[in-house]
Amino acid sequence: MDIIPATLAEHTHAARGRSNMTISTAGVAGKPSPNKTSPARRKQEDRSRDARERLLGATIEILLKRGYSGLTTKEVAKTAGMSNGALMHHYATKAELVIAATKAVYDEWILRGQRIARTPGAVENPLEGFISDSTSVYFDWPYIAALEVVMVARTDEALMEHIVPVMQHYRETTNDLWREVFVQAGYTESDADTILNLTLNIVRGMGINRTWKRDDARYQALLSDWVQIVNQQYKPQPNKAVRKRPTAPAEP
Repeated sequence: MDIIPATLAEHTHAARGRSNMTISTAGVAGKPSPNKTSPARRKQEDRSRDARERLLGATIEILLKRGYSGLTTKEVAKTAGMSNGALMHHYATKAELVIAATKAVYDEWILRGQRIARTPGAVENPLEGFISDSTSVYFDWPYIAALEVVMVARTDEALMEHIVPVMQHYRETTNDLWREVFVQAGYTESDADTILNLTLNIVRGMGINRTWKRDDARYQALLSDWVQIVNQQYKPQPNKAVRKRPTAPAEP
């Protein structure tokens, strides 16, 4: 049983500095455009969206290469093939740029999870689906970029004030999504929450370990063992009504 997506298992250190994630600014850069716009207006909006995506992609790339302290708006603009003035038109400060890039990454992760959770096999094998979703996040290089930002925000109250809501929104949205899948599969909400939180911390710990020790075959084996343990410990009851209960706050 292959739980870790093959595209991630095949990553090597040579991939550092380049992510397989496509940065999108849809829903990130502000209010949606009106439905009725002129061709010239739509063309300008397309150019602006393309510029933001290039800037955010360049920001993630430089965070991976140099960390937060080594990131400058000048280098981001150069990497994106734009002038510093053009960058400032979209993002006035380094912090604003980094916050937008972090949000774009987390928003893309939400969409990625939704695609996995809505596959036909998700209800049939919810734990494998959640592991696949989690490893696609925590085993991918944008997580390291996001982690760079979190570590800086730890001692930067103003930055943390913007980053925490982004992380909480991602975690709450993802937990709600997968809790529903587990409940549909016959698990109680209490059991679903326990499985989700334990699995999250296992995969996230592996993601941290993976920054210096890449052993995907070992992670695959351990996650397969974890699936067996959960299947032995928790028994879904698909033919019985599941009693709802208030959900606990999700951890960031």
